[in-house]
Amino acid sequence: RRSPFSSRVTPCTAKRPWCRLTSWAALSWPVPSLWPSPCKFPPAHRGIGLCAGPARLCRGPGPCPRPHRASCVAESKTSPSVFPLSLRSRDEAGHVVIACLVQGFFPPEPVNVTWSPGKEGASVRNFPPVKATAGSLYTMSSQLTLPADQCPAGSSLQCHVQHVSDPSKPVSVPCEDLCPPHCQCPSCDQPHLSLHPPALEDLLVTSNGSLTCTLSGLKDPRGASFSWTPSGGKDAVQKAPKRDACGCYSVSSVLPGCAAPWNSGVTFSCTATHPESKSPITGNISKLLGNTFRPQVHLLPPPSEELALNELVSLTCLVRGFSPKDVLVRWLQGTQELPPEKYTTWKSLKEPGRGSPTFAVTSVLRVDAEAWKQGDKFSCVVGHETLGPKNFTEKTIDRLAGKPTHVNVSVVVAEVDGVCY
Repeated sequence: RRSPFSSRVTPCTAKRPWCRLTSWAALSWPVPSLWPSPCKFPPAHRGIGLCAGPARLCRGPGPCPRPHRASCVAESKTSPSVFPLSLRSRDEAGHVVIACLVQGFFPPEPVNVTWSPGKEGASVRNFPPVKATAGSLYTMSSQLTLPADQCPAGSSLQCHVQHVSDPSKPVSVPCEDLCPPHCQCPSCDQPHLSLHPPALEDLLVTSNGSLTCTLSGLKDPRGASFSWTPSGGKDAVQKAPKRDACGCYSVSSVLPGCAAPWNSGVTFSCTATHPESKSPITGNISKLLGNTFRPQVHLLPPPSEELALNELVSLTCLVRGFSPKDVLVRWLQGTQELPPEKYTTWKSLKEPGRGSPTFAVTSVLRVDAEAWKQGDKFSCVVGHETLGPKNFTEKTIDRLAGKPTHVNVSVVVAEVDGVCY
């Protein structure tokens, strides 16, 4: 195949100019329909080194013998405008993102964006230039992601833009880790205390529930100290400070091994002191004791409409009539526990009716229709404090057996060498 774009014989796919230009120009080609297949070329293109005069005659042997004329119009260089961007977000790993917007430049390349000073754990992502809807100018952006402690509030980094029209354009981008637009950030000069109960899974599985006391709203996390009453058989562990989306710091103290006294209703007190607080702050927490009800577990097979599709089918576990409202739901396929990504469990909701309040929760497991049709067993495992020493009950269903079977199950409990008294 021959190319009509060169005075010499070259492949149609060759990415090379048919003549030379030392500055940028706009190259307008004839209507594409005039070019017989397979010799095709965009109706317009912009670049450097594509043409050398106001007009050129295109000739080529083979399937593209017709001469055509291409017009070249030179365009001047345009320097970019650079704007700092402080994104109001932070990811789960504690990284912050800042960026700079590079706008209104020509030609689109070469252009390069770098950041200084270099930061440990930082990564740069430069997005390619995009032409504006109207006109011939281009826009691009550069995004810098780095750990929050490498970009504290009040500091800044430099965004350097290198373009053919200008050697370098440094712009200062402030490190503002601000609150998302949908929330209102509290002041960082008003420390406040919050206490959190043990995680339900820790209470039911390991009998080693931990209480957490968190001092928030700090400008500087240094100097925080905590004391617990009762102190317990284990020492409290003070965690590393964390910086929230509003730029404030928090420090937490964790008291382990408190499952037994917590379940019996013991009240725990946490007192925190910090240089930013005029006086110590104390908070109390205890388990709410009241009427308790064992959960009823109902395991439902897939609906016939799903089975007819022969794709994924839904197993539904309905847990209802229990109190208190905290419940744990897990799924098994055979004896293998399934990861949480395989099923959806909704939060507990209060059931309608008078008298003592009870709660209900629904969990749906999606499985391959083939696994269900070949007779695999699936179990819904429910954990609740009213289920006795074992804490768990299990209901199993499969296509061959039909009716679900119900058994109590035991869980391996970790030894705990200290409890709180």
